[in-house]
Amino acid sequence: MKRIKAILTASAMTLTALVSAGWYAPPLETVAADQVNIMPIGDSITFGYGPGMDGGYRKFLDQALKSKGIEFDMVGPEGSNSATFNYNGQTVEYDNNHAGYSGFTIKQQYPIPSWGENGLLEKLQSKDAVKNAQPDIVLLIIGTNDMTANRDLTACEQDLHTLVDYILENMPEGGMVFMGSIPDFTAYGGNATRVKNYNAVVQKVAESYDDNVQFADVHSCLGGMAHMQSDNLHPDATGYELMGKYWAEVIEEYLDTQSDPDAPENPEILHSDFENGISGWKSRGTATVDTTTSEHAEGAAAASVSSRGADWAGIAYSLSSRRCPEGTHLSISARIKQNSGSPVHFKMTMQYDDGGTAVYDTFAEADAETGEWITLSCPDYVMKSGSSPLLYFETDGDKCDFFLDEVLVMKTDGTVPTEPETEPTEPETEPTEPETQPVLKVAGDVTGDGVLDARDVVALQRWLLADPEIRLADYQAADLYPDGVIDIFDLGIMKRMLFEK
Repeated sequence: MKRIKAILTASAMTLTALVSAGWYAPPLETVAADQVNIMPIGDSITFGYGPGMDGGYRKFLDQALKSKGIEFDMVGPEGSNSATFNYNGQTVEYDNNHAGYSGFTIKQQYPIPSWGENGLLEKLQSKDAVKNAQPDIVLLIIGTNDMTANRDLTACEQDLHTLVDYILENMPEGGMVFMGSIPDFTAYGGNATRVKNYNAVVQKVAESYDDNVQFADVHSCLGGMAHMQSDNLHPDATGYELMGKYWAEVIEEYLDTQSDPDAPENPEILHSDFENGISGWKSRGTATVDTTTSEHAEGAAAASVSSRGADWAGIAYSLSSRRCPEGTHLSISARIKQNSGSPVHFKMTMQYDDGGTAVYDTFAEADAETGEWITLSCPDYVMKSGSSPLLYFETDGDKCDFFLDEVLVMKTDGTVPTEPETEPTEPETEPTEPETQPVLKVAGDVTGDGVLDARDVVALQRWLLADPEIRLADYQAADLYPDGVIDIFDLGIMKRMLFEK
């Protein structure tokens, strides 16, 4: 595996010592030690079929990986190193290399159809595609055309084995093949049962290999036929975007385990300070979303939301249903400001897809006076049922422009931390003069050792997660946003301070 995620801290030696001792510090910033080569392989769903669908899920995967700070190269015999498309109102570039072939089945079918050869295995072999590309990760979605031809599932299973064997034999040792399930379709006699049965075969084949082949349930990220084009065979733009973001989560999770398989899961789901752009956020409704340096709660930039045609139009971020399934406890906070001249009521809402029907759950709201930053927060939000969770910010009956900054989402165990109920008691005896000079107070120094370092980040994070073994030596030092409450917003400020240090 080429790529390893690195953790940047004020002191690499300090962090190494902490990890060795069983402590875990969340990444302050991730960089690529080397790029990872990703090869999308498949049929028209990989190619991107339909008017305006060039690039399929691959262009959205490109943007999602970039927003996660993952350095990569899309590889394959088709496409080009650079293409463009309109994303969130902006023209962006994406790596367009791939191995997707419209109309192809797993292997060549005989007699050869009138339009010529259509075997994915044979096409890859003729181009020596895998050996030339040397992918670290293969994203394989194939089988829809086998199902439109009503092929026998046993034969499909054998063909999948042959195809995967070829890929493994020609890709670098230690690489990973993710076998994706196919989306629903109703064209050419397709139906949910046929798709379900075929996807069960895909999963069976994937699980028959060692850890270098894994099943990826792409089908689960789509809302059935609600996210398919009018041809009832290919995903629409929303479907492709959901697929791209799903693959990005799969890749990120895999790379994390390759970096340190024994490390505990990072509880931080999202921390957006908008210093480096929108980073995965998108407009909702008619709103225009961008970054600005004229307003910011912390740092030097924030997100700006303007041209809102409705009070529900705003800014949104797609969370991962893989990392945040139903029942997951989250602590969520954000800073918001508006300059309309009057108070505005803001709401923080989660949207879910329930079988093609949007379900909304508003879980935090507050009034914002004009010209003042407010904090919207929920220390214990429990994820509801439904797919494709979307976190977004809206207003109640107002269409004003507003600014968003310091959004922090963390997993918790459902326990809301509290400060000690009583103040420390006074010592019974008169204090003696210290033998050494007293340690000076340092902002963020919750461990009380006189310095802000990775130990303080770890301690505050574990305290916020209600670790019973953790007591902060200095609670006042933790209240970095001086509002009398210690929460994940203070943790975000601490991480910024340490990174800048």
